[in-house]
Amino acid sequence: MALISILIPAYNHQDYVTQTLDSILNDGFQDKEIVIINDGSTDNTDETIKKWIEKNGNKIHINYKNRENRGLTKTLNELLTLSSGAYLVALASDDYLLDGGLEKRYLYLVAHPEKYAVFADCIVVDNDSEKTHDSGLFELRHADKKRLLTDEGIQKEFISNFAVPGPVLMVKRDFYTQFGGFNEEMYMEDFDLYLKFASKNLIGFLDEKVSAYRLHDANMSSADNQNFIKLLEDSKKVLILHWNSFHGLNKLLLLKEIMKFTIRIGMYKLKNR
Repeated sequence: MALISILIPAYNHQDYVTQTLDSILNDGFQDKEIVIINDGSTDNTDETIKKWIEKNGNKIHINYKNRENRGLTKTLNELLTLSSGAYLVALASDDYLLDGGLEKRYLYLVAHPEKYAVFADCIVVDNDSEKTHDSGLFELRHADKKRLLTDEGIQKEFISNFAVPGPVLMVKRDFYTQFGGFNEEMYMEDFDLYLKFASKNLIGFLDEKVSAYRLHDANMSSADNQNFIKLLEDSKKVLILHWNSFHGLNKLLLLKEIMKFTIRIGMYKLKNR
């Protein structure tokens, strides 16, 4: 059993997954494992992973599964069942760790036993791993750092400006044991998860860069993206799902955001009909 499990849902990232795996192997934290599922990739992701395991499988415990495509949330839940760590980090197969990022998040959770999760910051890189932003949270997504310093502020930030890039979260396994895994009905499964954390004051913020988030055409949302309307509708659905999770002024803020998404969805459909 490893202390930290790094969960990788891999899909069509033959050009990046080697760097992802190398970053885990080279991170100084020793008590770790890799759990990776190739979710029906149509490129050479499977072959690339197998070559990496053949070369490095004796250096780190790795549990690899190659199967048909089932989608991200189903893959994440399956990764949970295949992992053994008390602490879990999900990492996309085109992102990578920065050395020391595992230990920093682990030490935060040890020092704050009342928290079940911690999120940090990341750099942003392009296709060639050249840095484009020094901060994914504050330069790319324009999060309000002052809000992230308190539980109440984190609630406000997540409700009104969910801005957390993917590869920055560490979660205690106990959270999933008590509250369940990823909602497989959700397109915005990360938004749902973060609101679940925030509503119970179970998440803290660590102002450190722990990983690299790769921004490229395949993961950029824009007005002409066919998934954009789905993103808007699912964001609204997540907010409604958590209606009874918040109270006081933050419940009013939740209502305001639901109304804003309703208007945006209506305008988008009108514009593109």
